Amino acid sequence: MSEHEQKYYEVMDLYALADELVGTVESNLVTNPEAQFALIEPLVEAIGTSTDILTEEFITLCDGKANRKTIAKKKIEDALRQVYVAISEYSAKSAEVMHGVSNIADPIVKKVKRQLEVVIAAFIDFVSLSLDRVMQKHDVEELKIRQEKIAIMLHSAAQQAT
Repeated sequence: MSEHEQKYYEVMDLYALADELVGTVESNLVTNPEAQFALIEPLVEAIGTSTDILTEEFITLCDGKANRKTIAKKKIEDALRQVYVAISEYSAKSAEVMHGVSNIADPIVKKVKRQLEVVIAAFIDFVSLSLDRVMQKHDVEELKIRQEKIAIMLHSAAQQAT
């Protein structure tokens, strides 16, 4: 499998994680499936919509259409932002509804965040993403810790700015 194919499948893995989230609704550990669905539905929708955009833009960038990079960058950042906002909203609602008890979907949401980091690393090879427009500062710091390539890119960008 080529490197581009591997990265494409890494983007596609977001769909599987959305399916995992949907699976929590039918879990016998969930006492109120309707409430669980209401909690995860916005995140699942954001992941699905964003993954559609990300896969489309990945294919476009792999085709080498240089004139599309600016448009692709904006679409990629918007798609990533949509998922990060949905994760933030899920976390806030989950804390409110669950009263300090973790939800069955919490570990899957963590996997979604880690997979988003892998996706960002895949896109960094094609476009220079403005991560401060995509995610909150603490998410950027976590990302820098786990993705060395991104940490180097951000450091280089900071050096050029000074």
